Amino acid sequence: KKRVKMAKPAMKKMPMRAAASKKVMKAATVKKAKAIMKSSTKPLFSKKVPVPPGLGKIRIGIIHGKVFDPIKVGTHDRNYPEKYKIKNNTGPNADGWGGQYHADVSTGLKIAALHPDIFEIDFMEMKDVTEARLQKNHLTFNFWGDMSIALMNEKPELAKRLMKVQSNPATHHVPSWDYYEWIMHKSRYMKQCTKAGIPMIDTIHVENGFDARAVLKKIVAKGWDKFFVKPGYMSFFGAGTINGRTQDFVDDIEPLLQYEKENKKTKEFLVQPYVLKPNGNVFDEIRNFFIDGKWAYSVYTDGVDYEGFWEQPAGKLKEACKQLAMRTYKEVQKVNKWEGKPIDSLVNRIDIGVVPDKSKKEGWRIFVNEIEPQMTTWLGRYCPFVIQDKVGEACVKQAAPNAARELGGQAQAAGLLGASSKAPRRVGPTPGAFAMKKLGAGPGRRYSEA
Repeated sequence: KKRVKMAKPAMKKMPMRAAASKKVMKAATVKKAKAIMKSSTKPLFSKKVPVPPGLGKIRIGIIHGKVFDPIKVGTHDRNYPEKYKIKNNTGPNADGWGGQYHADVSTGLKIAALHPDIFEIDFMEMKDVTEARLQKNHLTFNFWGDMSIALMNEKPELAKRLMKVQSNPATHHVPSWDYYEWIMHKSRYMKQCTKAGIPMIDTIHVENGFDARAVLKKIVAKGWDKFFVKPGYMSFFGAGTINGRTQDFVDDIEPLLQYEKENKKTKEFLVQPYVLKPNGNVFDEIRNFFIDGKWAYSVYTDGVDYEGFWEQPAGKLKEACKQLAMRTYKEVQKVNKWEGKPIDSLVNRIDIGVVPDKSKKEGWRIFVNEIEPQMTTWLGRYCPFVIQDKVGEACVKQAAPNAARELGGQAQAAGLLGASSKAPRRVGPTPGAFAMKKLGAGPGRRYSEA
């Protein structure tokens, strides 16, 4: 067969001017590419520049130590650190009470779980607290480790160190010093509340040392059958008290003189009538808790039965105690300030004393017995919600202004730190997430010890 040769299609000849133009464009492109390649060989960061806001995590300190404030069974964080578990919690030689998992540590873990890309938690016990350490944190919430606890544990040197830490604004310690002192000096809040018309136990305020003879004279003038004396500053759990029948001390003042001698270094005391129920037992209390400035729940505590406590049931007595506690909390709000501006306290406990009284229309008499700061027993097992969730969210809210500065703007922080009562959520690819790599923190790292 004869092979047929296929003809090539005719090529259209490019005009001379167009060909020259194309050659020039190609040369320019090659020159530009070489310039880019040459510049890319330089280091990416040729000089040190300030790191922009938002590349670090917000450090929150948690001072913990309560071994008698358990959370609801089954609500603990699955990553609860083994060394913080209170395992010796039963029997006569127990270090703690109520189980392994307690409110202080659980609240810190909750903060981390809410926003793992933003917060790093610095857990510490009272013995680990120093000014230098707290100055590394944006805020430190003290749940159990203030100077009054150190004094109760007979550690005066530690108490001095803690006083320096708590009173130094540069440590960003919560609660603030002036507010803390207002509560620790019981006469201060008692006088303020009395002036505001809030019912309290009739009290002789001793503010310049205990003079047994002078005090007894005032007690006799009051006509009290029995009386009770306790330190008015940095005291709780019944430490440093004396009580008895007035006539017994009139007949023999020696025990009261001995009390004066034993407490000669103490300046402030509260002297009150011994308040009893008609059955002769000490009065009961309904403890009202405020979280982030709002009334949250109340728990009944028996005056003599240390196992006698439960959530106060609904009714007229609960409501009356709530209203009295809310009146009292208004006095707290007048004092609690941060950087000179009024703020809501993180946690307050206002204890309302209850005495059955048939002469009253309601059948009982109520009064404010004590105001406690956040370093107290929260009784979370007896509240209607998960205590560490509620307080953890309040901590996030109170940390938001510091987070705003760290993350570079109020608007951004507001979007990232809107505390939610729903399931914890990650915030996605934020500057904080990038900072985790810069800080050498893996995605699972949520707390530290330094």
